[in-house]
Amino acid sequence: MSAVSAESTSQTYTVGRRAKRPTPVAAPRPIEAAVDQPAKTPARAERSAPAAEDTITFPAVGSLPSGRIPGARRAARRAAAVSSRTRLVAGAAAVAIAAIGSLSVTSPGLLAGADAALAKNYVGANATNAVDVSRNYDRELAVQKPLQAQQIAMALAEQKAKEAQQVQARAEEKIRNQWVIPVVGYRITARFGQGGGYWSSGRHTGLDFAGPSGSTIVSIAAGTVKSTGYEGAYGNKTVITLNDGTEVWYCHQSSIQVQPGQKVGPGDVIGATGSTGNVTGPHLHLEVHPGGGGPADPAAMLVAHGVNP
Repeated sequence: MSAVSAESTSQTYTVGRRAKRPTPVAAPRPIEAAVDQPAKTPARAERSAPAAEDTITFPAVGSLPSGRIPGARRAARRAAAVSSRTRLVAGAAAVAIAAIGSLSVTSPGLLAGADAALAKNYVGANATNAVDVSRNYDRELAVQKPLQAQQIAMALAEQKAKEAQQVQARAEEKIRNQWVIPVVGYRITARFGQGGGYWSSGRHTGLDFAGPSGSTIVSIAAGTVKSTGYEGAYGNKTVITLNDGTEVWYCHQSSIQVQPGQKVGPGDVIGATGSTGNVTGPHLHLEVHPGGGGPADPAAMLVAHGVNP
């Protein structure tokens, strides 16, 4: 029986999208058949080998064949195409993220927390991201502009009314503090500080308005009647305390027409001129005592309050 050499086999793989199962290929046997044994017939016919470009043959023994590997360029081109599509998708995703980010600044629907509440103050609680293009802004302008003008007119009118009230209040305050001449048809016969034997103190302490007896005497300013009655050399005397505490004395009256505690205003009648007390003729002796203290010049006080006797 003749010796048979070991068989060498090779495997074939098809390059493609999905690899096929390897098909074993029988290598040619050396012709050393014995005389007494017939040649073996293969069990099945050999398949035709695939095209060289789509087939890589791996020998059973030894290293890979040197040179170009079939299908390598096609695989490289496919990898490059996949990489290009990946970069395109990444760029589109970046653009979409940037667009969403810009919308989140102006769209309450994409905001959260305090930012969303603040945005709703401008676009409304039930607002959507859609723009209402059906509004007629010209029509709204025609309605809102006259309304704004009316509001401005009302604000100006209110301001003018307040200013008028302030002017009136100042006028009333001035009237309350206004001084007036106590009598009319008079002439000044003695001034404050004038010396002579007519006055027990050696000098005159008031201002004398001489005139017909019975001439009307009015209060020179607003105040309250402090006292009335006869008082020695002053004759019939009325004392009125003004709102700032100043006391005014009206002396030598022929009649008194007010009572203690009575409120009077500037120009209110309080009595009439006469010759009661220490006098040389009918007149009004007027004294002014700031703060209820000592006498001051009545003429200077009258001038200070806008009255020139």
